[in-house]
Order: sequence, then C-alpha cells, then structure tokens
Amino acid sequence: MAPFVVDEVFIQVDRRFFTENLDFLKGLCYSSSKMDIVAGILQEPAVFGPVKNWNQTTLMQVGRFLFFLPINTLQEISMALLTVGHVEKLFMKHHQWERGDMGIFCSDSKEKKTLFEKQQFVLQFFLGFLKMNPVSSTPVVPTCEILQTTAPSVWTSNSLTSMPSSAFSNCLELMGADPFLASYQRIEVLKRVKKIYGPVASFSQPVITQLGEIATELSPEELSILRLTERRSIGAMGAVSAWNSRQLGALFTTVLNSTKQSPSQLDSSILVALGYIVCGAKTTEIRSFNNVEFSKAVLWLGQLRLSCSEEQLLALVGLLTHSLAFGPMSSWGTDVFIEIGVLAAGLPDIVMSALVKEQIEGITPMAISMITPEKFAVAFDQRQISMFSYEQAVAVTGGQLSALTDLQKQALAMVLTPWEDRPVDFRGRSLGLALGHSPLCLTLGLLMLLTVMFCPNT
Repeated sequence: MAPFVVDEVFIQVDRRFFTENLDFLKGLCYSSSKMDIVAGILQEPAVFGPVKNWNQTTLMQVGRFLFFLPINTLQEISMALLTVGHVEKLFMKHHQWERGDMGIFCSDSKEKKTLFEKQQFVLQFFLGFLKMNPVSSTPVVPTCEILQTTAPSVWTSNSLTSMPSSAFSNCLELMGADPFLASYQRIEVLKRVKKIYGPVASFSQPVITQLGEIATELSPEELSILRLTERRSIGAMGAVSAWNSRQLGALFTTVLNSTKQSPSQLDSSILVALGYIVCGAKTTEIRSFNNVEFSKAVLWLGQLRLSCSEEQLLALVGLLTHSLAFGPMSSWGTDVFIEIGVLAAGLPDIVMSALVKEQIEGITPMAISMITPEKFAVAFDQRQISMFSYEQAVAVTGGQLSALTDLQKQALAMVLTPWEDRPVDFRGRSLGLALGHSPLCLTLGLLMLLTVMFCPNT
C-alpha cells in the first residue's frame, strides 16, 4: 500500500530504507507520479547518483526501475552497458513482475502505455535503431525467441517483416496478441502475412486463429470473405475488442455464411466464441437468438466490455426473461445480476429504477460504467445510489457524474467517503451502519504500517 500514499509523503521515504529494500520495493505498484519520484530518488547522490556514472552493478540493482527514468535521462546511460543480452534481462524481469501476484493487478492502461514507450525507447536506442539511416541500413532482425523475451511492438515494423518466413510464422500469434502493436506495424505485418499465405480468402483456420488484433487492419470487405468455419477461428476473432461497427457487422454475417446457420440456430458454444462479434448482429437478429442457448452463453459474454448499442443491449437482456432462461426481471436475485454482468446495463429504465438492494448488489462495476449518463441519472435515485458498494461507486464515470443532481452526487460521495459527516436523510436506511467504516480502518492501518518506513526514528 505504500505507493498509494500522497506524493508529498512518499517522497520522504527514508533513503537508507529505500536502498536496503530495493528488491522488495521493485515488486510494488506505482502510479505515473510515483514512477517520477522513484526516478528522482534513484539519481540522488545518496542513492546511485547521476545515471552517466552508473555501472553494470547499478543497472542490476535498479532492474525494472530503469523504465521509470525519463527518456532524456535514459540517453545518458553508457551505450556499452546496455547490450542486447542486458536489455533482454531487463525485459524478462519486468515481464516476470507483470505476471506475478502483484503485477497482474497493477497499473491502468495509461501507466502501461507509459512503461511500454520507455521499454520501446530502451530497446531501439541501445540497439542502434534510432541512429540508423532508414534508407541505406539493413534492419536489425530479431529471432522469435527474442520477440518472446521482449515484445514484438518494441521492434520496428521493418525488423518484424524482415524475419525469415519460418520465424515470422512461428511468432505470428505472439504479434497478434501484443496489445501495443501500433496500427502502422499491424499493416506491415499483415502485408507479410498475405505474401506468405496468399489472399485473405485463402487464409486457413490456423492462420486466422493466430492473427489476433492484426486482423483489425482488414477491411469489412476482406472480413466478409474470410472462412470462419471452426469455433477456434470464430473465437480468435471474437476475442478481439477493437473492431469498429462496420467490421463487427461484416464478421457476424461471415460467421452465419461460413457455418451456414441462421441466428436462431446458433448454439451456446458458437455464441461464446462470437464474443465481441455479438454486437455485429442487428437488433432483429438478436431477438431471434435461441433464448436458452443464449442464457447458457451469458456467463462469458457478460464479462466482456461489449460495444453494443443501447438497443442491442436491451434486445440481449430481453432474451433472458424467457421462462426457460432466468424468467421475469422482477424475480432476478443477486446471483442472476452477477451472472449476466454487463448486460445489466441494457435493463429498461423502468426496471432499473425499481431495483431493490439485493438486485443492486449483483450489478458488476463494469455494468455500472456502461450505463449511459442520461439513463443512469433517470434510473437510479439517491436512495438506490446509497446502496452501491465502494467498487460500484468508483466505477461511475465522469459523464454519469455530471448528469446527476446534487442529492444524487451527495449519495455517491457518502459511499466513497463514508467517514465524512453529511447530515442527509435518504429515508429507510442508516448509511453509517449500512456502508461501514472499512475505508477509514484501512487508512488508519496504512498510516501505522508506514510509520516504520517513513519515520524510522519514531
């Protein structure tokens, strides 16, 4: 919890404690501002001093904290220190942390993007990419093994497309799964795929399965001639979230044409494989889905941040009211709301405004965040908002917040900061008892734990 205290406190960390516990501290989560503070501490004379004086031993001690340094500071490190082998080790250490018990829960998308940019710079600068003449120089070509250690996205598109065909094919799935592969890189990689495997219409099921986000560079016309005949190829396309509406429509039609099925014939396994592609179905097609088969698939689909329109979500959630699915919405309990996940955002306004505490408790934070601001403000009154959990309240978006009345905002604030005294009566509920004081207890406990770290002589 130490990196989550305010910056003014964190910057006062005892420097001797910092250096003696560096390995432990490297395992924690850090916001962007904390990364900047750590970068500054590392360069203090009492710690490691200016980076131009760092040696191999220093780099080993600093480890993944190297990626916290500003780009202009990274350039001051001796070129001789960061060889290909050492860069690989740095990436390996960082990836190990990312996949560890702490790393998998750390960093938002913005912080991950910042770290990626630093990693990309380190690799391209110290391996000489940024000093080469792009017209005359031969690109540095990675092996498939090096791509697995680092990441395809940190390499130039020229390097990736210059790989031997066998190595390129072996690492195609890795490239397709890289979330930081830029559009211009995906475009060049896709050109190479077409050179090796032929036109889109001839792509085999294994090749389609490996494409991942590279396939987002295919036009709707190209997607319409793909052969999506197997669940694994449908599932690979359905696992991609970055499609636009035209691509989603083309893919849903392609699945129907490839499997020679109508929307009503799709079983639960195909609906699960469709994933994000389910939003490519027209509202009329959605209404014709088999209610029972869809109810079997909803546990998976409800976990996805679907890009469906409000009308599509309304049609999807309507399928679940069948007597052989979950029955009337008024009878749904906490467990049903947990199971349907994001589809709860598609509940009609009148149904949402009548939800009771037991039902509200089951709405997932992701579903909360997907409700349109206008609908959120109309459907949830201050009494219902006061029933939110802390996690649900945190999920409320800026747009939703701006649409609320002062009384609704006050109810939300009481969930987020229940220790503050606000004399507001929402009738029929004691907020102090219902919401508890766990955030306050957490804060007090945190302060006690940090005393040793920040005030060693206390």
